[in-house]
Amino acid sequence: MPKIILVFLMITMSLMAFAQTQPQYSQYMMNSYLINPAVGGIEDYTDIKTGYRNQWTDFEGAPTTYYLSAHMPIGKTDRTSTGARPNFSKSIRRPMPLSNQFNTSAKVPIHHGIGFILVSDKTGANTQNSFNISYSLHVPITTKMKLAIGLSGGISQYTVDFSKVQVKDNPDQAIVAGSRLTALQPNLNAGAWLYSKQFFVGISANQFIFNSFNYKNTDNPNQRWSGDAIPHYFLTAGFRQELSEDWTLIPSTLIKRVAQAPISFDVNLKTVFRERFWFGTSYRHKDAFVGLVGANISSLINLGYSYDYTLSGLKERSRGSHEIVIGIMLNNRQRVLCPQNLW
Repeated sequence: MPKIILVFLMITMSLMAFAQTQPQYSQYMMNSYLINPAVGGIEDYTDIKTGYRNQWTDFEGAPTTYYLSAHMPIGKTDRTSTGARPNFSKSIRRPMPLSNQFNTSAKVPIHHGIGFILVSDKTGANTQNSFNISYSLHVPITTKMKLAIGLSGGISQYTVDFSKVQVKDNPDQAIVAGSRLTALQPNLNAGAWLYSKQFFVGISANQFIFNSFNYKNTDNPNQRWSGDAIPHYFLTAGFRQELSEDWTLIPSTLIKRVAQAPISFDVNLKTVFRERFWFGTSYRHKDAFVGLVGANISSLINLGYSYDYTLSGLKERSRGSHEIVIGIMLNNRQRVLCPQNLW
């Protein structure tokens, strides 16, 4: 790809900072809390996850994303595990089937969830840091199914540092050496999540209000530029099919609508072996094929990795995208090895 085109793309990504979009994730199925606040508190334990994504490797100025999330239940007395766990001392054995782990005759109580997400995303000259806290309410529909609704809100800091963009001729007064723009903007997200041990359906809307804001030039406070936080809408669904005592198949999909952009979708297929190891693949429409692999190392730690093979025009320059997620299950009193609601 000619160097002039790379420079043009760098400038384009920096100018896109005025229209703020959210980071892209390939392992959202491992941490659906990233896109839907209703998921908070869905498990029996405090679910902590940290992730790093390096998108379009070797492409200068391409997005890099870090996040830390944590959520926990409050008043959840209907345990999703009997506490039975496999003995791995000699051979790997699968825990008892999910269908035998629940007392379906007992009354299922309402419970609550709280949590937070901290995200740092950098693309070219643009940096976006955000912090959100969430609340969710999980209401039983039947003895086997619940509906969760959730809200999250917080603040985002947007920074555009044009000293990192080099251009020979530029008519825009914003793009001058040393110019740095900053903005603070509140945000609000909402979602719903219908789930059981066999399926889930979720819908959410992120940064759907407080869309318009103003950048300030740190060198010249009288200069201002308008920015927009672009609304994102997600519809996701999946189900869990036990093929045998060892193998479980989990197909899922995500439909995403970003304002001012075409509707996009992902199709995912994940296979779990003996509740400990998993691997799968995803197809992101006109964008990438994704390979996924992970392990539930213990009742405390799980790990996931994904690699995106780029299908778009950037494949001539990019060496794909890498994403790693580390999960910690604190206060996991039932010693659950595999998450029971987030697959």
